[in-house]
Amino acid sequence: MIVLRSPFSNSSAIDNFFDELTDPVQLPYWRDADHSSFNFSDTVGEIINNESKFSVQVDVSHFKPEDLKIQLDGRELKIEGCQESKSEHGYSKRSFSRMILLPEDADLTAVKSAISNDGKLQIEASKKANTSRIIPINFVAKH
Repeated sequence: MIVLRSPFSNSSAIDNFFDELTDPVQLPYWRDADHSSFNFSDTVGEIINNESKFSVQVDVSHFKPEDLKIQLDGRELKIEGCQESKSEHGYSKRSFSRMILLPEDADLTAVKSAISNDGKLQIEASKKANTSRIIPINFVAKH
């Protein structure tokens, strides 16, 4: 008779399993994300649009930096993420795409991005300097 035992048949094996999973080794943010959730990057985070800058934040913690793409076409800012994985058990693909129209006074040549340790993508553009000015009217007397 063959007896099959689950590695989780006693609580110490389960405890050891979870201890290994939660080892405090510092992993990159995308390795530590909850990949069981499919509700990711559904919304754009904080948006700032004031007289000095336009800034937007997106949670991309489920994607590695190399899985992300930011493209600027005119004032249209497109943020995309695509991740594929294949294993002996199947294939999975997750992706998202967000399009944001930048304000007319955003300096399109100054758009920059950065990603934080917790997977928050920050895209920022400074605003163009206000080029309006008051032109004085000079009175010229005719002779």
